[in-house]
Amino acid sequence: MGKGGCNLTAAAVKDEPNTLKDAQEDHDEEVVNTTPTTTSTSSYEKVFITSSFLATKNTIDECWIAYEGKVYDVTHWLAKHPGGIRSIMSAAGSDATSVMKSLHAPNTLDHFMKRIRKVGVLAVHDENLNEFDESNQESLLYSVLQENVNQVKCKMVQVRSDAIHKDFEALNQKLTSEGWYEADPKWYLVPIIRVAIFLYIGCRMVMWSDTIDEHSFSRILLLLFGSIFLGLYLQNIAFMGHDAGHGSISGSFKSDLWIGFLVGNAFAGIDVNWWKSTHNVHHSATNSLHDDPDIQHMPLLCFDERMGENRWSTYHGRYMPLDAIGRALLPYQHWYFYPVMAVARINLYIQSMIFLAKTCPFVGLDQRAKAGNKITDSVTGRIKEKYAWPTPSPAVWITSVLSLSFYWYMTVSFYSQLSLVTAIVSFTVCHLTSGLLHVQILLSHVAMHYCADGHGSTDAITAPNGNGTAGYYEWQALSTMDVDCPTWMDWFHGGLQFQLEHHLFPRVPRRHLRKLCALTDEIFSKHNVPVIRLSFYEANTLVLRHMATVGSNVVKRKTD
Repeated sequence: MGKGGCNLTAAAVKDEPNTLKDAQEDHDEEVVNTTPTTTSTSSYEKVFITSSFLATKNTIDECWIAYEGKVYDVTHWLAKHPGGIRSIMSAAGSDATSVMKSLHAPNTLDHFMKRIRKVGVLAVHDENLNEFDESNQESLLYSVLQENVNQVKCKMVQVRSDAIHKDFEALNQKLTSEGWYEADPKWYLVPIIRVAIFLYIGCRMVMWSDTIDEHSFSRILLLLFGSIFLGLYLQNIAFMGHDAGHGSISGSFKSDLWIGFLVGNAFAGIDVNWWKSTHNVHHSATNSLHDDPDIQHMPLLCFDERMGENRWSTYHGRYMPLDAIGRALLPYQHWYFYPVMAVARINLYIQSMIFLAKTCPFVGLDQRAKAGNKITDSVTGRIKEKYAWPTPSPAVWITSVLSLSFYWYMTVSFYSQLSLVTAIVSFTVCHLTSGLLHVQILLSHVAMHYCADGHGSTDAITAPNGNGTAGYYEWQALSTMDVDCPTWMDWFHGGLQFQLEHHLFPRVPRRHLRKLCALTDEIFSKHNVPVIRLSFYEANTLVLRHMATVGSNVVKRKTD
């Protein structure tokens, strides 16, 4: 299973070997060579690789993944992967079939996987395992007489996980055959008109307010409502930028990249390539303490008590310490959560510029020639990997810079026409309003479950489902909630209030997510997987309570 899921097996949670030699010595006995029955069998099919051995191949020097029963060496593909190194490394050393199928179109996988070297076949410990039905547990329990109880439970859990995967695979085929994935650029006519109206009315009202007597109440109303409309413009156009990043506007990632430069960079000020670098990892390793950058905001915000253990961020390539500032602030994080979200967009502007500086194709090429480098912690002596940033083509990078420059040129030009007070108030209220988007994004994950899985983890992972483990699809339900609202409010949430369905099938256009709920609910109900779907108010209340509890408890924990 991909790192988006959680697994209690020892191999998945053991310390990372310091050298490949150590890993080989510990696990060579787990690679079984067999003699093929026919001479036409490919050489890689002669090698059966166990999950525990595969789990040792999770470094930038040797990175393997399993896909549809075959094991691939993707080491040389890391720096070439369009989705970035970090998204692959979040699934390194595991069966990434589910996450790969959810994020990539079938023709994309068919095209690229044939180019990657196969090193073996993922071994199945019990050839008769697939004969067991999920409900037929008696035959498995009977083997307690011959096997260890934990091994039997592991088999039962694997049967359950395979059954869930099989049902979602069937649903994926249904969605494909019925055209759910097909792009419909004409659908964006209404959203485009909406954001254009927001922008026009907002600009006109703000500019009009600047012509009225400064002590007039109508001036205040025009300025506030005009700025709110500008904020709604920024919030709503972000939904189109999101779709461009997923390649669901035109159905082509190449075409949507250039659309993203328009609706993301030029009209919203957020670099689409920076967004994709974080969002791809968020999808492949949802709520993973080590891997998911969307939950790594220490020491300002802490969403899980284990974040206070000086954990390593694979995305940022640094430790996330619980320092004196964090200890002072975090007990009150539920009070300043909304103020931080109100100015969170400013951070996105900054992160976009930092990303462009890090990925400039004209400097630092030697440092990005390989997938990354190893660093040693001066205190603990532990070896960690710091991944390289991607190197876009000069044309793509220059387009990113120019399109972001256009946004700031237009923004400065607009506000420079206003009086200083009007400009400051309008910019502030506009960004306070657009902060709703950041609340909406975090709402679906903050109060849900987290896993300590990920590169460099030393923790056992307990999936809260009574089985001790969760596959990719089940983990999405455990780490993601939906926000329930009337259909007429879909414009406000962009359809992405159905985050669970979006995480299960990221390539399905958001206009279909509401209809998709019934189909995914049926599968989850069949396997007794809870689906959390709350109103906007209930979800906010739950998040604030969760943050209050975590903030209070995390400062009491002892750190390394």
